[in-house]
Amino acid sequence: MEVYKKILTETDVSTRLAVESNTIDKFFPAFGAGQYSQNLVVEDENGERWPFLLFNRQGPYGKPTISAGWRRFVMSKQAKVGDQVVFSKERVAASGSASSYKIRVVKQVKLFKSTI
Repeated sequence: MEVYKKILTETDVSTRLAVESNTIDKFFPAFGAGQYSQNLVVEDENGERWPFLLFNRQGPYGKPTISAGWRRFVMSKQAKVGDQVVFSKERVAASGSASSYKIRVVKQVKLFKSTI
């Protein structure tokens, strides 16, 4: 199982999830030639499926983001700046090449004004 983690920023919580460029090809489904967006369906810890749009901006410094559907997920999970989003990727046994994706939010914990 592969894992991608990110501490949420203000933009991640308010608009879209920015994904590091070097992660997009290693973790998320590959984009075809000339393709700049694709659907990505992930499942949360309760078995609920969340459809997102995975988008890679055009140009030499394309910045990948997860947009459509993302804000609804954030609101549902009450995710805040400083929380961590964790994606996991598992190969589907029947196909051998296809993958399934899971997602969860790990809440930031503060104890006596310190983040732990």
